[in-house]
Order: sequence, then C-alpha cells, then structure tokens
Amino acid sequence: MQIERIREQCLQLMDEQYASQMEKLVDETRLEDAESLVLEMMVDAENFDDGDLFLDDLTEWSEKDLRGIYFTDINDIDIDNG
Repeated sequence: MQIERIREQCLQLMDEQYASQMEKLVDETRLEDAESLVLEMMVDAENFDDGDLFLDDLTEWSEKDLRGIYFTDINDIDIDNG
C-alpha cells in the first residue's frame, strides 16, 4: 500500500535526521545537548499517547478518509537551510 511506504519513508528520514544530529552533538562533545535531544525524542511506554507522535498513523484510513489529502515527495521540496 502506498500510504504504508510513505509512512515508512517519513519514519526513516526522521530516524536518519535524529541519528545525524546525535552524532554531530557527540562529536562536538556537546553532551548536555545530546542528552536533551534524547530526552525530547524518548517515548515512555507507561505514558504513551498516540497524540504525542509526530506523524499520524494513516494505515487504517479508508479511501474516503484520504480524499483531499495529497502527499509530496520529500525530495521535491526546496528547504531553506540558511
């Protein structure tokens, strides 16, 4: 299903961004910043709430639910990193 592939792509990109930022902070010996990032991204299973996720889980949505929602290839977006 295309939605599942898009979801997996988004999660993979988030994971890569997170790992890259953690590596950079550790390499720069910015350990307090790295620890803060870990705490920010951690999910405690006891207090887990679906509303805390960055991405909604669309895997159970019907075709009707998805009408009017358009996805863009992340590689087609020009992001100003300046």
